[in-house]
Amino acid sequence: MSIVRQLVYQVFKRLAAGEMAGLEADCKNPRAAQLAKLEHIMKSNANTAFGKEHGLANVKTVADYRKAVPISDYEAHRPYIDRIWQGEKDVLTADEPFMFATTSGTMGQAKYIPITESYIKEFRHASIASGFFTLQKFPKIANGVTLSVFSPAEEGLSPAGVPYGAISGGLYLREPALVKKYISPIPYPVYLIKDYETKYYALLRCALVLPVACFYTLNPSTIVVLLKRLDRYGAELAKDIAEGTFTPPGNFDAAAPANRELLKALKPYLRKNPARARELSQLIEKNEMRPDKIWPQLQVVCCWTRASAAFYIKDFPRYFGDVPVTDITYGASEGRGTVSMGDGRQLLSVRSHFFEFVPEEQIDEKNPEAFLADELVEGKNYYIIFTTSAGLYRYHINDVVKVVGHYHQCPLIEFQYKGGNISSFTGEKLTELQITDAMRAALLIHGIGCRFFTVLPEFRPNPHYRLLFEPEAGENCSEEQLNKLVSTFESEIYNRNIEYKTKRESMRLDPLRGDMLRVGAYESLRKNLTTSGVADAQIKLSHLNPKDEVRSYFEKQTVVYLGSIPSV
Repeated sequence: MSIVRQLVYQVFKRLAAGEMAGLEADCKNPRAAQLAKLEHIMKSNANTAFGKEHGLANVKTVADYRKAVPISDYEAHRPYIDRIWQGEKDVLTADEPFMFATTSGTMGQAKYIPITESYIKEFRHASIASGFFTLQKFPKIANGVTLSVFSPAEEGLSPAGVPYGAISGGLYLREPALVKKYISPIPYPVYLIKDYETKYYALLRCALVLPVACFYTLNPSTIVVLLKRLDRYGAELAKDIAEGTFTPPGNFDAAAPANRELLKALKPYLRKNPARARELSQLIEKNEMRPDKIWPQLQVVCCWTRASAAFYIKDFPRYFGDVPVTDITYGASEGRGTVSMGDGRQLLSVRSHFFEFVPEEQIDEKNPEAFLADELVEGKNYYIIFTTSAGLYRYHINDVVKVVGHYHQCPLIEFQYKGGNISSFTGEKLTELQITDAMRAALLIHGIGCRFFTVLPEFRPNPHYRLLFEPEAGENCSEEQLNKLVSTFESEIYNRNIEYKTKRESMRLDPLRGDMLRVGAYESLRKNLTTSGVADAQIKLSHLNPKDEVRSYFEKQTVVYLGSIPSV
């Protein structure tokens, strides 16, 4: 099987050669590439309802496009998407969607992004290039398989009978059969399991008998949850592997129709394997049941590493040892923003969509300036604006990116944070990135393990911020220790936000306060969300000013009030 797998990778590299040559050329002249992309989208969709209303047939220049179409968010697109949802044709694009990608932002009203064949082609430009760069950087990936975690492609049907679900699942289903068999072989029915514990158990049951060379999933918190199940169920999994059985926790009804399909898909993994079981049992006895020991061929972990995701990366060394962790490409259901160059650099996916960039400080102006890829200033933050073949026109996704360099003439960018997730009682403009970095520094100073935290703006009795903190299970974290952590945390915020410090010293902000959450609160919320149908990749709980529903949930999990902390 390893020979076939390596042949598949060799074929991929040959097929990717054309994409890489095109990317190289376009990076040398990104303006020409972007103008060609805009022209293609305008011509393809000029006769749609949106195209006629906005005169896309008359768009000859970028200036024409900006006059015809304002920068807008999903709500401005929603009336058109609702018409497509009901089955109307030629609304946003001439190319009809074969699915809707759902993206809800955890608990908000669902958004449905039309996914067309032309959009998938745009999306895959970045996938092919990222795969090529990653394989070039980590060639021994070809000696094993990739462990991915994604959500179902079909969660239901629109009134017109078009499926809606996770774009990650939709992309997987469209992979060639050889890729699904030899590169990413976890059976698709595993991802359809609705029970949270059973799904992770099934993923591990398969992965433990596979030569995993790469972890590839968006959300690092998903990886942490999976590995905690490895700790919890290691002995049971080893026993199942020895006996060729599948006995997940809870009440698993093997006779249920969906479970019969699951067991059929799992059949190749349910052969007795006492030798592998002994290896795992020995690791358990030595307290070494972790990925770098379980899969000695493991080469790299690919996931989000920026902004709030960075908080979870700090736990990776105890699971993965020295295995490199690299940032997965920046993007969303609405569009693919970057190509991962395999060495931490994120290259604007200049071949995917048409991009514009608005300086962060101008986004709330009536007519903000917008710049093209070749006009960006290194070191500056911008809001990124997408125009795609899925029918999103000058789409404001509310993401702030920073230009950190260039490859030829094409910018290298890094996702910073969701725009709007800035809290400012009195002009301090506290960002999620500052909060996340401050907590990481405070935890390092005090040596306290943290499972989750979030910071709430509180207006009463006087404006102040409140920390909700969940320690790691088994941590002996006293109230005194938490008080010290809160004090250090606020000090670290000072180091990152001079205005916060000024407002505190002038008493316009009261001291930071803190509460401890029950151990397991974050895990419980994740379980509730996944059970209710929220995809793992959509569980993005903010470390600053989370949504009201999240806040209400955690309020019920508070166990210790720490009170006011003296000024630093």
